[in-house]
Amino acid sequence: MPVATILTILANSHQTIDTINNTCTAKGLPPALKFGADITDIEGNQDYRFEGFGLIAGLPPKLAFWVHYKPDSSDHVALGRFTMPISIGKLSEIQSLVGQV
Repeated sequence: MPVATILTILANSHQTIDTINNTCTAKGLPPALKFGADITDIEGNQDYRFEGFGLIAGLPPKLAFWVHYKPDSSDHVALGRFTMPISIGKLSEIQSLVGQV
């Protein structure tokens, strides 16, 4: 459930996915996320780890997280912190997940 919720939010934030993948490209790395057959179907590259999820209060509220490439190897690259807007409707659902992911 927590991962499915986060993937749904990511799928609805194409700008965030593009920003993450552009950062990967700029660092000479493969894309972290790609779209499947359906534009709402996204697939993550297993060489990446998304962590440190938190909420940023404001309008709109935002989900913040860090992305790392091969975090447990000598090839580790920290891509940085990314944010994406979330709907007010998803806010309570996300609040219950932060700290569990």
